[in-house]
Amino acid sequence: MKIKGNSYRFVLKYLVVFFICLVLSNANINGLSPFLTAFFFAGIYVGLDYRLMATFTLCCALALEPTLESLLVNLTAVAVGILSYFIFRWSKRSMPLYAIFISYLIGLATYIYYHFVDFRSLLYFMALGLVSLYAFIIVLHVILLRKNCFKLTLNESICFLYALALLGVGLAPVYIFEFSIARFVLVAIIFIFVAVGSPNLTISVSLTFSLGVALYSHSLMFVAEFAIVAILCNIFSMPNKFKIFLMAIIGDCFINLYFFDTGITLLYNLLPIALAGVVFVLIPNRLLNSLSDIVYVKKSEISSRNLINTSRKNVYRRMSELSNIFLEMKQIHLNMVKKELSHSELCAMLTREIMNTCCKDCLDKNRCTRSLGTDNLSNLAQLIEVAVTKGKVTLLDIPSALSARCAKINSLISMINRLSSEYRQYKNMLADVNNVKILLADQMGAVSRLLLNIGEEINTNVSFDIARENKIVSQLLSVNIECKEVLLYTEKNKDSSAILIVKSKDADNTIIEKIVSDCLKAPMQISTITPIENGDFSSVTLVGKSKYDCIFGLSSCNKSGNEECGDCHSIIRLGRDRFLLALCDGMGSGKSAQKMSSMTLSLIENFYKVGFDNETVLESVNKLLAVSNQEDYSTLDVCLLDLNNEIADFIKVGAPYGLIKRENGTEAIEGGALPIGALDEIKPATQKTAISTHDLIILATDGITDAFVTQDNMIEFVSKLATNNPQTIAEAILNEALALNQMTAKDDMTVLVARTYLKNDKTA
Repeated sequence: MKIKGNSYRFVLKYLVVFFICLVLSNANINGLSPFLTAFFFAGIYVGLDYRLMATFTLCCALALEPTLESLLVNLTAVAVGILSYFIFRWSKRSMPLYAIFISYLIGLATYIYYHFVDFRSLLYFMALGLVSLYAFIIVLHVILLRKNCFKLTLNESICFLYALALLGVGLAPVYIFEFSIARFVLVAIIFIFVAVGSPNLTISVSLTFSLGVALYSHSLMFVAEFAIVAILCNIFSMPNKFKIFLMAIIGDCFINLYFFDTGITLLYNLLPIALAGVVFVLIPNRLLNSLSDIVYVKKSEISSRNLINTSRKNVYRRMSELSNIFLEMKQIHLNMVKKELSHSELCAMLTREIMNTCCKDCLDKNRCTRSLGTDNLSNLAQLIEVAVTKGKVTLLDIPSALSARCAKINSLISMINRLSSEYRQYKNMLADVNNVKILLADQMGAVSRLLLNIGEEINTNVSFDIARENKIVSQLLSVNIECKEVLLYTEKNKDSSAILIVKSKDADNTIIEKIVSDCLKAPMQISTITPIENGDFSSVTLVGKSKYDCIFGLSSCNKSGNEECGDCHSIIRLGRDRFLLALCDGMGSGKSAQKMSSMTLSLIENFYKVGFDNETVLESVNKLLAVSNQEDYSTLDVCLLDLNNEIADFIKVGAPYGLIKRENGTEAIEGGALPIGALDEIKPATQKTAISTHDLIILATDGITDAFVTQDNMIEFVSKLATNNPQTIAEAILNEALALNQMTAKDDMTVLVARTYLKNDKTA
């Protein structure tokens, strides 16, 4: 047999398993003892070495009852268990839980043969064995397979207490001379649990174990005695080993002197306590501290909480420094923007260039310079101004005095036109370069503001609620949801949030929302579920449940004869209570319009997702499109919904009017401004308005509004619609627009409708 891993741990583990087998072989309730066989099958199921388990089972059973019947009964059970193990091993499948129960019942065949006459006792035996098998499987799974996560569900806690009671039954009759092993084990358990600071668990364990002893002795005196000892140790002893030990001695002496005779009885009762105390004192404090992590449902972890707030302040400091860097970069790019030449500077520069090039080889150069210099300069300045203004000069623009005495008039005209053309190209290029620099500067300024805003949000201490964290863990365990850790935190002026580490199979269980909501006294909802690597746990984040929500409807059609629609739409959630609704209509129709509107809307979506403000978003997108030097423009219709504050922000850039249908009428949201990308500067039409539940927000492209001709016509039609279903309304508006145009779409048509509603409103 090959020993894997740490041999010391391997030997220690199987020594404990052998000890449990010995105890269970000695355990019986009213003459029934199915526990050893049940433990063998449980060990096979969880992956303990089948050879050692079989050896331990047979040896312990025969040591207690060395008879042929005992040999055959246990040999049958062991053979069936090993056969089941190999069947599933050969099939390369994991053994299902029901299969181990069936194997266990088959393994009882020989026992059933010997005890078939006493049918009622046989049924009790089988039922007790099945219950014990299930409990042992759960206990072994937690101890062997869960490793450092020892937080127990209600089901697991019951199984542990049941197994502990069986150990009490098995140890009750075991004495070395007059020394009680059960008393020694129970006192040692009480000492350990008192030391790690878990009063409730200490009393539960002591009652359960002593109840197992009582089942054997048919007397509850043992239960009462050690319940009192456990209570006294928890109430009057400080977290000091010697004081805990002393309190147990005093408590047991008082109970024995009050209820029993003095003398040898008291001595035999105190010896197990004394020996358990010696063992307890020798246990390293480091080991007890690690046991504290296992026993406690939740520790305060104050240092880790403080570390979170310290880290947040460090992040704020670094983001502030990064914000300053972007601010400086903005100023650098603005300083790099080159100014255009003034009119006088331009004329002087071009005049020098003409005289140095065109007049250089002229025979009359000296005469023109000495006697006619002022007149020539004035004439050249006049021609240059005409060229810059009109784009070129001709013979008709040449002054008569200059044409009469200049022998190179044609070369002069050609050079002036060339230089003016080059200057215009340079001017356009300079404008593009300057626009790019200004765009980059604006973006860096926006990033600087964004980083500073995020930093200020982070620069607030997060408060934690440890008491409620413990309550959440306890309540989750009570419904069999294993919760490894809970973190409740509240940021400044924000609702509470929770992060839970639970089994992946329970991560989407709605009972988690209910329990956390009850503990926090506020409606909570699961926001994200993230699997944790190298484990079967997931991180579940819960945030406050929004009071309001939004539903949408969309209807559109292409311009007649076009395969693609030039309109694009966007519906994205920017946060828990914020939505972005947008329609973008590229100039024209078809594929090119669709490409332009799609690109524009994609830019806007990404800017808003990051968190830029409206002004930065629109200016940036406008400059990007203007720099492209393409005659492709887009109208933009944006509605930012803040459901929590019940506000709608409308931003219209070249888009037509929108509508809000309320219970008492329909309101128009006026459009305006030139399309995005048409000018370097953008002045959108904006309007902020309050919204309430069941309000309908309607956005439409000009293909729809043009079909209705006037705004009043569309308002009248929408007001008559009886339904409040957004999709039905969107389809009705589109169908009416088509009907008004004899079922012909003269342009791309798109309608986007949104309706807000209260989540717990049954009529929503």
